[in-house]
Amino acid sequence: MTHSQLHAGAALGSALLVAAFVAFLPPVPPVSAQSLAQRICREQGLKPGMEGHEYCLSQTTRSLEWGEPEMAYKFARVAARAREACLSYGLQMNTSGLQACIDKETAARALLVFATEEPKYGPQVAND
Repeated sequence: MTHSQLHAGAALGSALLVAAFVAFLPPVPPVSAQSLAQRICREQGLKPGMEGHEYCLSQTTRSLEWGEPEMAYKFARVAARAREACLSYGLQMNTSGLQACIDKETAARALLVFATEEPKYGPQVAND
């Protein structure tokens, strides 16, 4: 056996060993909707414990679970803008007044998300 055959055999053996190792690795789990929603809310400036964060997290997670990532980003922006608006009214952080304002602002602004959404009709509408 020549040196080139020996090197070729070693390279082939190494490649087969790596391929076998990779084939038996566990699959990488997909990112959960909630962890993605947490990232989206953080990107909008809403961190855990802040007013508006729970709304952002719940609506964003639900939108992602429904397969609507665009709507998830819209709801995150709604929560962030509602919080900004309420703070601009002079309400103090960590007060019930601020939370009540955010609740009202998010409810009103969420209606605009649905009003600007293009209706999606599935095959069930065509069969009716």
